[in-house]
Amino acid sequence: MRERLERFKALCEAYDQENRQSSYNSTPRTRQLNSQINAEIPTVREIIKNLDPELVGDITEPQHMYGTARARSAVERALGILRDQAEWRARLAPDAPSVIADQFHPSVWNAASAIWDTGQFRVAVQQAAVSLSAHIAAKAISSLTERELVQLVLKADAPGPGQTRLHLPGDKTTRTWRSRQDGLHLMAQGAFAGIRNVATHTSDEWTEQIALEHLAVLSVVARWTDETELVKLSRRIALTRSRVTTPSPASY
Repeated sequence: MRERLERFKALCEAYDQENRQSSYNSTPRTRQLNSQINAEIPTVREIIKNLDPELVGDITEPQHMYGTARARSAVERALGILRDQAEWRARLAPDAPSVIADQFHPSVWNAASAIWDTGQFRVAVQQAAVSLSAHIAAKAISSLTERELVQLVLKADAPGPGQTRLHLPGDKTTRTWRSRQDGLHLMAQGAFAGIRNVATHTSDEWTEQIALEHLAVLSVVARWTDETELVKLSRRIALTRSRVTTPSPASY
């Protein structure tokens, strides 16, 4: 980043010098430098956006009378940030852990990362929730989706005919197992009701921090779901239920 910013700054300085020497008249050299500066602007803007987004608007093509003064000033400030940011992190940042987004569950982050860099964080979370739904449905062998899906397949009771469940491993007679399964069941419903639905039916943009916190919730649901085992109604139980529920000929 430093190399690209220094190169851009040097082009700007060369343009301004040539522009003054030509009394602000266009010359082959100023036109060449102008073309080189314009070619660098997209990359320089992307670099500066990661350092200080407020400076991005100052990175413009050379102006006839004012040259590249605004762009050079923004680049100099960005270079200062780049020079000092390591020290800021060491001396000024609070001593707290940070979230590493690409370590979220793959079904969550892979979907969100596709559009994360566009700044559409709410939409990115929405896509992550859709991907999570598909991930759970595939494991549960279910055609249901989202909240309706997790309401059914994550229930702690045994599945009925034609149903499946995703149950955490362990002794299902213990309070600990029931607590974990109920936790997954309720948390998954909350994720789709409070995150996915809100992301879909609102237009307000979310901050990156809020979006990351929502992705963390989705990732936890995905991790816990990965621990579950597919449960189907056993043939023996199904036959027993059939005998109990099927009327005898004498009852007609």
